[in-house]
Amino acid sequence: MEEREVRGGEREQQAEVQSLLLKLRQYQAQAETTSQELAFVRQAIVEHEKAIETIKQLKHMKAGDELIVPIGANSSVYVTLSDTDKIIVSIGGGVSAEKDPDSSMAYLKEKKEDLENSLRDMSGMMQKLEQEAQKLQSRLQQIAGSGTGTGRTG
Repeated sequence: MEEREVRGGEREQQAEVQSLLLKLRQYQAQAETTSQELAFVRQAIVEHEKAIETIKQLKHMKAGDELIVPIGANSSVYVTLSDTDKIIVSIGGGVSAEKDPDSSMAYLKEKKEDLENSLRDMSGMMQKLEQEAQKLQSRLQQIAGSGTGTGRTG
């Protein structure tokens, strides 16, 4: 009778270990996805900062001034500025709007703040995932260190 109880306890413990490992893998997958999303949001914040700074500099320029504009792959072209009073800003869904420099900066600053709020929320979620994963790891270590489930009886 005692041996059946030990085997039953071992099965319960094995089931718990399986469940904990499954949850741990899920948390790790969520953490990886969240980490990638955090990188995208950080990059978007940097792009907004660059756009805002560029618009600030454009306000000091006049039509006819020459600029160097990056075109990708670390390459640039010289362009002549035709208008300093109109900025084309993406407003989402493939739609852009023409705005004056001050309105453009205000819009971009607002979007940047939204991104920073998302970054804070996502960082908090990442922290919670890490805490939960640590709890699961601690429980797994506790089970592993208890010496039960090794097939020994008595």
